[in-house]
Amino acid sequence: MSDYYQFGWSLTLAGVWTGRLVLFLGLLGGALLVRRRPALATSGVVMTPAMLMGMTSFFAFYFVSADEHIRWLAAMSMVLVLELFVLFPNRVVCTVGVAAYAIVGTLICVSLNISETTPLRMTILAELLLIPALSGWFAAKRVESTRRREFMALEQAEAEIDRRTVLETQLKNQARTDPLTGACNRRAYAAAAEREMRTARLLAQPLSFVMLDLDHFKRVHDTFGHAAGDAALVVTANLCREVLRESDIFGRLGGEEFLFVLPNTDRHESQALAETLRSRLASADVVSGPHRFRLTATLSVAEFQTSDQDLDDVLRRADATLYEGKNAGRDRVQAA
Repeated sequence: MSDYYQFGWSLTLAGVWTGRLVLFLGLLGGALLVRRRPALATSGVVMTPAMLMGMTSFFAFYFVSADEHIRWLAAMSMVLVLELFVLFPNRVVCTVGVAAYAIVGTLICVSLNISETTPLRMTILAELLLIPALSGWFAAKRVESTRRREFMALEQAEAEIDRRTVLETQLKNQARTDPLTGACNRRAYAAAAEREMRTARLLAQPLSFVMLDLDHFKRVHDTFGHAAGDAALVVTANLCREVLRESDIFGRLGGEEFLFVLPNTDRHESQALAETLRSRLASADVVSGPHRFRLTATLSVAEFQTSDQDLDDVLRRADATLYEGKNAGRDRVQAA
């Protein structure tokens, strides 16, 4: 409406409105591009051309406006120079370049369109244009410094969150696993076993338990020392993980005893798995410092029964079967 009031129905009005439309479409395209790729907002690639295009279109008003309006355009230029720094997200160095273009362009446009300009008036106008430019520069640097500190604080917060997440995961694993062998501790394997027992009872699926006890483990301690005993437990645990399936549960009962919970596995399948583990353990070398020795183990197999009330019922039956194997000569798989 202000354009119509100033120019009326004329080719000048059509040119002004066409320029405004082109500027609007250009800014809209830049906004859509920045929305898809937000990093472009402060890279200078999009905002700098948009700022230059806007200032250039503003300069056109100096050449089509009446003399009494040009002074208001010069005053508006000072506002626009400040807005370049405050309202448009861009690299400060790019904004400084556009502001310099705006100041020089304003001085040229004023000198070309006002006949009574003098060097003193042009100097005063240049100083007046520099004031918002310097104010905007200081404001932009302040905002940039604040954003940089906020970004660093955000990075530190994210790093702290990641560290706490890793620590929480480690603590959860430590609460569930035996620190020496990596097998589930009693709390973890008991909860998993009770869950599998409920599933087996509900779906009428087979469920087997295998108990493993290393033979003459005290002799290893007495002969080679505690470090050799720890090495033997680690070797045993690693062999167990190699033989067991991903769905099986591997726990350490305590000392040299381990427990395997085998979901959807009947007694014959669990006996075959236990025999594989027994033979592999008997042929594996345990190395501890200068010492090298071999181990054997006795394993018992107990299948879950609907009469079992809890895990302790199964463990008592598996433990009794294990002692039968021990009394029968060790290094064997004994089934209940």
